[in-house]
Amino acid sequence: MPDLTRLGETRWLHEVFATLRHATVPDSLTRLECLRDRVMPLAWADGAPRACSFVSADEHDRFRRHPLASVEALGCAALLMYWPPGHATVPHDHGGLWGIELVVDGALSVNEFVRIGEGDRSTLVPTRSMQLGVGDAALFHSDNYIHRCRNLSNVTPTLTLHVYGGALTDYNAYTPDAPGRFSWSRQIAREDHRLS
Repeated sequence: MPDLTRLGETRWLHEVFATLRHATVPDSLTRLECLRDRVMPLAWADGAPRACSFVSADEHDRFRRHPLASVEALGCAALLMYWPPGHATVPHDHGGLWGIELVVDGALSVNEFVRIGEGDRSTLVPTRSMQLGVGDAALFHSDNYIHRCRNLSNVTPTLTLHVYGGALTDYNAYTPDAPGRFSWSRQIAREDHRLS
């Protein structure tokens, strides 16, 4: 389990809250890009957490989502996510929310898709692949946005800060069921311990 008390007392966490509290809620791609540009320096700020010391040695092999702040407190949701070495998600959406995903420590591969088709079977069309290092951020604002993320290292963990335009309570996960075809299922977004 992360040292919640230590992280909760850091200057870095206060800087995250101040950055988000003073941000204009994005109602356009331009404003979302401005928010992303304000969030990106947080990866380099004094006291930014490091993935290798974020969880105890016996918990280093499990993906974790730790809420930092609720929508009620800041107008958006903020989470830290711990990615064990080599961990990858299935392609998934974000329940229609806009979002920013910042690498605080480590490196993340992001493969983006758009979904073509309706119903329980869809085709996912690749649109872009990115490799993000410390201080790099992906953003999304479309209801049709889907991505798959993977820790680029098979040796060291990665830590990311996620800012969403609401509480991510559920999402769709996409699994291949035929060449080029995917079926989706609704998933509940599970959280670990709150850090604030």
